Amino acid sequence: MVVYNNCMLRTMTDVNKGNYLIALAIIALVIVNVFAIMRPLMIARGPENPNQRTITVNGTGTVETAPDEALLNLAVNTQALTADQAATENANIMSQVIQAILGLSSLNPVITKDNITTTDYSLTPVYSQANNCLTALPQQSFTCTTTTQQLVGYAVRNAVQVAVKDTMSIGKVLDTATQNGVNEVGGITFTFTDGTYATLQNEALRKAVQDASNQAQTMATALGEQITGVVSVTPSYVYQPSVYAKMSAASSETPIQTGTLQVTVNVQVVYEISP
Repeated sequence: MVVYNNCMLRTMTDVNKGNYLIALAIIALVIVNVFAIMRPLMIARGPENPNQRTITVNGTGTVETAPDEALLNLAVNTQALTADQAATENANIMSQVIQAILGLSSLNPVITKDNITTTDYSLTPVYSQANNCLTALPQQSFTCTTTTQQLVGYAVRNAVQVAVKDTMSIGKVLDTATQNGVNEVGGITFTFTDGTYATLQNEALRKAVQDASNQAQTMATALGEQITGVVSVTPSYVYQPSVYAKMSAASSETPIQTGTLQVTVNVQVVYEISP
C-alpha cells in the first residue's frame, strides 16, 4: 500500500517504523513483568507428592447445656374506625407494655432497652364479611350493605422481640406483658448468648479433633502404620436453637421449661502416614 503526500511517495513501513519498534518494546516489557509476577506463585505451588499416603477420618464433638437466653416474640393488635385511632391506641398500649417490662427490677440481669427490638409493624384496612357487617368491629356503629364487603376500619399490629437472660423469670415477663396489653405471644426461642456460644463451640471443636485423633491412631495401629503428620482439617458446625410453638396470651402462666441445647462440631482430618 502506498500513500501520496505532497507529491512524494512513501511506504507505510517507512512511516510507522518508529512506532512499530516502540510497540515491540512495550510488549516485551509487559511479558517480562507478567513472568516476574507469576514466577513466585509457580514456585510456591510446586509439584504434588505422588508418594504421599494418607488416611481420612471424621471426628465429632458435642457439648450440651442449658440455654442462657430466651427470645420472646410479643405483639399488640388493635382495631379502630380510623387508621389514626388504631395507630394511636396501639402505640399507647405498646409503650405501657415496654415500660412494665423494663420495670421488672427483680430479674437478674434486668431487661434494658437494648434487649427489646421491633420486628414487625403493619397497618391494614379491615373489611366486613358479606352478610355480617358487625363482625370486624362490633363496638363501632356504622351502616353497610349485607351482600358485599365494605371498609369498616383499620388494624395495627406491632411486634417486638424481648431478649431475656434471666431464663428462670420467663413466666414473670410473659405475665407482665399480657397484663399490660400484649394479646399475641408469637413463641419463645431458647438460645445462647454470643459469648456462651463461642465458648461451647471451642469446647466442642476440641472434642471433635480429639475424637478424630483417637480414630486415626486406632486405624493406624490396626494397619501396622505410623502417623507422621496432619495434611488438612475441615470443621463444620451444627447448632439449632429450641423454639416453643406460638401460644395464646393466656398460656403465660404455664411454667416454662428451658431444657438443654447442643452444640456439635464435625471435623474431617486427613493424616499422613509413613511411606
